[in-house]
Amino acid sequence: MLVQVTTENSEKRAAELGRGYSGEIFKRYITLTDQALAAHPNTHVDFALWPETAFPALLGDEFTAYPLPQALAQYQQARQLALITGAYSIEPRSQLITNSLFVLNKDGGIVAPHYSKSILLAFGEYIPGEDLFPEIRDWLPATGHFARGNGPTELLGWNGYKMGAQICYESLFPHFSRALAQLGAQFIVNVTNDSWYGSWQEPYQHLYMTLARGVEFRRPVLRVTNTGISTVALASGDILERSPVHQPWTGIYQVPYLKNPSATFYQNWFYLVPGLLWGSLLVVLAWGIYHKRRLR
Repeated sequence: MLVQVTTENSEKRAAELGRGYSGEIFKRYITLTDQALAAHPNTHVDFALWPETAFPALLGDEFTAYPLPQALAQYQQARQLALITGAYSIEPRSQLITNSLFVLNKDGGIVAPHYSKSILLAFGEYIPGEDLFPEIRDWLPATGHFARGNGPTELLGWNGYKMGAQICYESLFPHFSRALAQLGAQFIVNVTNDSWYGSWQEPYQHLYMTLARGVEFRRPVLRVTNTGISTVALASGDILERSPVHQPWTGIYQVPYLKNPSATFYQNWFYLVPGLLWGSLLVVLAWGIYHKRRLR
């Protein structure tokens, strides 16, 4: 089950800064999830999928006694519904915030390991060069300061599934998805928040660049976003449905997948195309230099 609530940036920002809206955002997610369950009473749902930073509070073993994590666990226990959700957490060593993805079992317990975003957005989630020149942060105090995750080194697991986790624009990097495929991911789970781009071209561009990873490595892609476009694409590239943009929406899908997917040609020969491109460029440059010298 994919759940797209559509929360505006001003509301998300207010919740992140502790200025309200956390309870309202959480209520929207559980209400829309309940509506989808009620609309499909005879359908077994393996898990619900909420977008990037959808849960409006910190998640992690050290926060289970906090009010909203407790309310989420009680909700899941009552419905016996497993959940994969984006949320903020804290990296223990640095004590910095992380942009993370958690798997929660049917009783609301956290299933280890969770994933934290590792390809951070420059000037959104970190400041380039800050480690060498810490005073840069004094010039850009509003810029996020996130801890970086360990990259695609582990898969998310639940009920026998081996899931490759991506957060937002990590899907744009083929080497990231290749690493998930090398680990044996059966399908890719992508959570995204594109809300600040509006409804013109970016949501569509980001969507198709994300789904391209599934075609390259022949894995289904489950993609849920805050404001659209959410969808499921099969390993063949066929898109089951696309959500509307900036509208609340849910979708429940039966997704075929391979338990032990084989490596694709692209996966095995990943550096062939860039090698050919760079090689061709060098040949063209060498020919140009040679031709120019002959003319002289």
